[in-house]
Amino acid sequence: MMTPKIVILGAGFGGLEAATLLRERLPSAEVTVIDKTDHFIIGFSKFDVMFGRRTAEAVKSYYADLAAGVHFVQDTITQINLEAKQVTTATASFAYDYLIVALGATLAPEATPGFVEGGHEFYSLAGAERLHPVLEAFTGGTILVSILGKPYKCPPAPYEAAFQLHDFFVQKGLRDAVTIKVLTPAPMPLPVAKGASAEIERRLAEREIALLTQHKVTALDLATQTATVEGKEPVAYDLFLGVPLHVPPAVVRASALGGWVAVDPHTLKTSFDNVYAVGDVTKIPVGKFGVPKAGAFAEAGARVVANDIINAVSGEANPMHFDGTGTCFLEFGAGQVAKINANFLGGPEPNVTLDGPSDAFRSDKEQFEQERIARWFG
Repeated sequence: MMTPKIVILGAGFGGLEAATLLRERLPSAEVTVIDKTDHFIIGFSKFDVMFGRRTAEAVKSYYADLAAGVHFVQDTITQINLEAKQVTTATASFAYDYLIVALGATLAPEATPGFVEGGHEFYSLAGAERLHPVLEAFTGGTILVSILGKPYKCPPAPYEAAFQLHDFFVQKGLRDAVTIKVLTPAPMPLPVAKGASAEIERRLAEREIALLTQHKVTALDLATQTATVEGKEPVAYDLFLGVPLHVPPAVVRASALGGWVAVDPHTLKTSFDNVYAVGDVTKIPVGKFGVPKAGAFAEAGARVVANDIINAVSGEANPMHFDGTGTCFLEFGAGQVAKINANFLGGPEPNVTLDGPSDAFRSDKEQFEQERIARWFG
């Protein structure tokens, strides 16, 4: 293989890290990254937009500024033909020798009746931007933060939203006029992490934020402004913030990959030759749970996949295995940040611990963003 063609679908944590490593280690390879958008954002920066700390423009990093050596294509992927080893977009087609599917998860707010018309989401940058003036204008009533289904990206995020809503209305002098409730279909905030869940529950209670577990919202009744809950009484609201149902991208569902992509948990290879998948688009069961959909795991997976391709092309033999380890930040509000340290594949059961929260970890969170932007767009 003279000039290997490596095509990466999606330019999130996984796609960007894979592209960067391949550019560094295989300068002769033709590395193409395809994404429908023109920019990247760190997931937790959406909260800065939602609460007015930064503008939407300020949190964007444009793919036009990607480091030299990576060919970026902004286009909509219309077909993944694994038999022909070809990807088709709205305007072109791309043959590949190696394919990395890193297309993430798609938000499906329309899957919950009434949500599009009567609710708000903060899982997209546009949603967070639309929500900011709504929060600014809100002077009292009940806010529901509801997880509408599993799996969903960044499991701590709904609780981070609740903590920051508390701070937001304290600063506005309106906290006594606002009731905040978090609804989850799970029995605890983070079922895979009992210690972290207990700390989240304790701090929610301290702030008089109600936690309603095993509450699966199935619809919004716009006439009565109530959330319909499976097997329970409806819950009234004045403002509904939901984590939309997540589904595999349509182009992945339509391909031979079929949906959430099954991969070897240690190599992230699919059942198709030279085809890998990383990040939120994958499904990696671990006992009763699974590797969460979070940027830290996508980035770690990308390193394993890039290393495998580098070995195959260069003839090197430096094996690396995905071990399901990663660290996520959890914003507890009041300036305090914790780290959730997870190891999903290193033992018989997932091991998830909470470090903090503390004021000191805020600088670590800021550095996390700065380092990745510098590395991928430097």
